Amino acid sequence: MNEQNKHIDELIVKYLAEDISAEEEHVLADWQQQSSDNAAYFTQMQKVWDNSCALAAFRSLDVDCDFEKFKTRVGMQSKLIKLSFKRKLMRFAAVMIPALVIIAAYTLHQSVPGFGKWEAFVTDGEVDSIVLIDQSEVSLNKNSYLAYEKDFEGEARKLKLRGEAYFKVAKNPEKPFVVKVGDAEVKVLGTEFNIDENRRNNTVTLSVTEGRVMFTSGTDKVEVSAGERAVLSNDKIVKSPLYSSNCIAWKTGTIIFDKASLDEVLETVVDHFSELHGFENKASESDLFITTRFTNPSLEDVLVELRIHFKKKIEINDNKLVISD
Repeated sequence: MNEQNKHIDELIVKYLAEDISAEEEHVLADWQQQSSDNAAYFTQMQKVWDNSCALAAFRSLDVDCDFEKFKTRVGMQSKLIKLSFKRKLMRFAAVMIPALVIIAAYTLHQSVPGFGKWEAFVTDGEVDSIVLIDQSEVSLNKNSYLAYEKDFEGEARKLKLRGEAYFKVAKNPEKPFVVKVGDAEVKVLGTEFNIDENRRNNTVTLSVTEGRVMFTSGTDKVEVSAGERAVLSNDKIVKSPLYSSNCIAWKTGTIIFDKASLDEVLETVVDHFSELHGFENKASESDLFITTRFTNPSLEDVLVELRIHFKKKIEINDNKLVISD
């Protein structure tokens, strides 16, 4: 450990022990702002400190009492010497700093993307894709996040997803492909499927286009095959037929309706356009159905055709579609 790193580690421990001066705290804050790596390192050290029982164990020790017993045992003259809690703490810190650094480094390597065995792939306002080391292909929808073990060294190919992604998994019977998303886990050997995590309504939807997939949450476990989908909601998985390929319209750019009702169309439109957060159908029931195809449409393009075909008013109010007669 070089002197600069040692000094920073000492400042971190003093900060965590609430024994840091205003000047030292200013130095520590400046160091955190120098880079995202520094900020991540500080956060991880704080987590290690918070989760450690060592400090609680240390505080439970009666150092003075133990020392008096030792003096009595060896025949020393009783001369009361008390260490302040601050000095005890600094001695403790001198021992704990290297241990904390090792634990933090190991934790960073094992769990934080960019520091060791994990990598991250993030999309903002555009759809993007990546080919993993096993030649599996992953397409991420807008505003999604994928963390993955970059070498897939263990018994399984492990990934973590937030948002929506389409997976085309390279077959490997010896090493299952496991995706953790929310409270659910998807496990396959080689197949194609879409996962959509909707945090607004707290659901995870799995749509399988090829092969079979094991969908698990808690003790609930469901096998989902090509042409089926399963939805995790309220800690329960419900499986149903997959009626269309519109679940991956965000990837293909094509929305297809085949004799679809107004409610079916509205559900698809809300799912496809991220700026929409739901719909409210106040209109009288319609017996009309629509068969059409949209390729890379704008939201307004879709709404214009739906208004004409279903003869309804369709407006956007607070990011919600409102339908009326």
